[in-house]
Amino acid sequence: MADHVGVTGVLLVGGASERFGSPKAHARFRGETLAERAWRLLHETCSEVLAVGKAEDGLELPFPVLDDGVEERAPVFGVLAGLRAAAHDVCVVLPVDCPLVTSAVLRALVEEVAVPQTGPLPGVYTKATLRLLENRVAAGELSLRGVNESVLDVDERLLANVNTRIDLVTAAVGEWAREEPDVRAAVVVGSRARGDVPADRWSDLDLILVVDDPESFAGDASWVAEFGEPVLTFLESTAVGGERERRVLYATGEDVDFPLIPVAALERIEANEDTIDIVRRGFRVLHDEIGLEERLRAIEASPVLVAAPMQTEYTELASDFWYHALWTAKKLRRGEVYTATSCLDGYMKVRLVTLMGWHARAVEPSLDTWHDGRFLERWADPGALVALEFAYARYSVRDVARALWETIDLFQGLEEETAQRLGLALELDHADLRRRIAEVVPDPRRGTTLGS
Repeated sequence: MADHVGVTGVLLVGGASERFGSPKAHARFRGETLAERAWRLLHETCSEVLAVGKAEDGLELPFPVLDDGVEERAPVFGVLAGLRAAAHDVCVVLPVDCPLVTSAVLRALVEEVAVPQTGPLPGVYTKATLRLLENRVAAGELSLRGVNESVLDVDERLLANVNTRIDLVTAAVGEWAREEPDVRAAVVVGSRARGDVPADRWSDLDLILVVDDPESFAGDASWVAEFGEPVLTFLESTAVGGERERRVLYATGEDVDFPLIPVAALERIEANEDTIDIVRRGFRVLHDEIGLEERLRAIEASPVLVAAPMQTEYTELASDFWYHALWTAKKLRRGEVYTATSCLDGYMKVRLVTLMGWHARAVEPSLDTWHDGRFLERWADPGALVALEFAYARYSVRDVARALWETIDLFQGLEEETAQRLGLALELDHADLRRRIAEVVPDPRRGTTLGS
């Protein structure tokens, strides 16, 4: 470029990329590999471009790679090799795994001969720093921090590096959202954004898209191919808020959920307790043109108020559970094993888990019981968890009957203890309710049969 004819671009192509699973340089990002993208970007910015890596990696790239000449792996060796080989005194160094960096960012760094506030790469280094770098390496210091003390504030979202394939998808969504006129905001939530119980290798990516018209994204799934090769995709209702989300499995293994939230529904969704809980646990804004981040920060800072159930709410839950226990018994007695099993191990278990949360907080009011049974095994009463192992049914009449009575016993025990701890009344006649259920489905654990 005419603006920076005296600048050398140095591309650090990386190596085997064990965390990523394959060489990052070969990974595809919105129609081109990361290596092709970075090479193109540097050519838009610099009059000379060099790629530095290790010949032993054998990366097949559409441009030559200069070997950094050492066995050890650290960015400093690439910077040293690039500075020595550069035709110009000023070098802007770009790692291959920073796909969102723009020409404008690189030019700004060159103009200030600076590094960004987030760290030493991408950044600008000059031949004048060669001696300093060589002395640091000789002393065993392989970090680039502090070599260039000139720092420039840059939009951190543009500096994201991709260490995993989920990071690559996230970066692609962020760039796409900024380009797509109907996408007003994009926010990462869930395990990929929270600090408490963070993501592991089994975690999916939950990425909320706030859009003008959800139907355009629900009805046409072609847009999901912007972020990888989809193996399958389908629509379902969101866990909170009653909206829809598009779920996608990509060929490289990423499981991504895209809740599609209309701008008009934001206020209602923000008032949802489960949504509030999710936001408080962490979020990361990729794109925002409607001031959503400010609204989310307000939710994040709001006090956490987990009130114990009132008498009416407590009796309502218990009544709901016992009603469906009898309903399940009737379906089972009629021979509707599937329907009985679905209610027992679905609807009734949800009520049971709600009670388990109330019980856990009755024992320890400050305990975090999450939402929808998440991490139940971390916070529920150990004895209740043991009992829960026996409360699920196999698909057979007798085992559904057995599991039904195991579930009833567990719920009743927790109901009585929780009421006592919270000072609530037991307004239901358990003996009468048990008798009514037993008249339909006797307890097979007592040696009875369904025909008795």
